[in-house]
Parts: sequence; C-alpha cells; structure tokens
Amino acid sequence: MELIEEFLPYAQSCLRHPSERARLAAILAHWASKWKGKHRLFDYSRSHHGAYLHFNQLMDGKWVQAFTFVATKREGVCLRGPDPDRARKSHKFRHNPLDAAPLDALFEAWSAHPEHRPSGHAVEFFLEETPDDTWTACLQEALTHLGA
Repeated sequence: MELIEEFLPYAQSCLRHPSERARLAAILAHWASKWKGKHRLFDYSRSHHGAYLHFNQLMDGKWVQAFTFVATKREGVCLRGPDPDRARKSHKFRHNPLDAAPLDALFEAWSAHPEHRPSGHAVEFFLEETPDDTWTACLQEALTHLGA
C-alpha cells in the first residue's frame, strides 16, 4: 500500500475532476487488496514521462509486469496490460522460457471489452472512459487467468 500512496498523488493530479480522483483511489485500493500473495508484488517508477504502478507476478521463475497503471499529464490515467514484452520473454529464456499463455489469455479477455484501446501487444483502459463494472470485470479476469 505504501507504493500506492506514492503513485496516487501524482496520478490524481493528472485527472481534471475531483470525482475521478476519488474514483481512482477506490479502484486502486480495490485492485491492491486483491493482488496479494508471495508471488505478487507492486513496483512504482516515475520519469519525466509520468508515473507507473506495476502489478508484478512471478511466472515460471521470472518476474513479469502483468499490467501497469500509467499516469501522464497529457493523457490522464490508464491501465495498460498485459505485459507487452511477453512474446520476447517466451523466446529469450531458451532453457527456461516464459509460458506466455496466461498473459495471452488475459489479453484476449481484456480485448473483448468495448472500452479497450489497442496499444501494441497490450490494451489500455482509460479511467475517464471505463465504467466501474468493466474495472471489476478486468480485475476478475486478471485474477482468473493469472491464478487467484
């Protein structure tokens, strides 16, 4: 939760309406409360491009950024995922390749939502365009496909 508290002020400053700021806090708190276990952790990074809250998972002995909440001044706040680098990781580790099937299944599930925007090998959901029931469905799909 400490990393969420670092990410949240910057992310909220990227949103125009106070109601969206409160909604973001509620969504992040809900997602963080469900993302638990010894094979899951959060990572926060910040650059001149924006702030990033990574939801990581240990898969096949490798840490993978399952998905990321991205906050930028220009575009606002979005969820981007699953890991767009999953195809490379499945080939890079020749002796112990990453099984990208769960991430691919999550990509297919998230792509089925009409609110998604394509983003290379990932999809994006922008906070201001995505209703609460879709956020709940996306979280449930992530937990289902990546193992709850």
